[in-house]
Amino acid sequence: MTDKEGFRARLLASVEAGLSVPEIRPLLVEQLERGVKREHLYQEILDTMVFLRAEGRDEDEDAVADVADMFSNWVLPRYRL
Repeated sequence: MTDKEGFRARLLASVEAGLSVPEIRPLLVEQLERGVKREHLYQEILDTMVFLRAEGRDEDEDAVADVADMFSNWVLPRYRL
C-alpha cells in the first residue's frame, strides 16, 4: 500500500467511524508534518470525494467535503490548515 493509499484508507476509516472534523484534523496535520505538500493533500481529499461520489456514498462524500473545508475559510481559524 502506498502512502497515498494509506492516507485514503485512514481518512475513509475515520469518516466511516463517524469521527468529527476536529477529530480527523490530526491525520491531516501528520501528513503535513511528514512533508506532504498542502496542495497535494488537498487534492487527495478532493480525489477521495470523487471516488466516494462514483461509489454512490453521498454521506461519506459530504463528510470528506467537511474535512476539505479545513483548507478554506469555512471553518473556525483554530481548525484551518
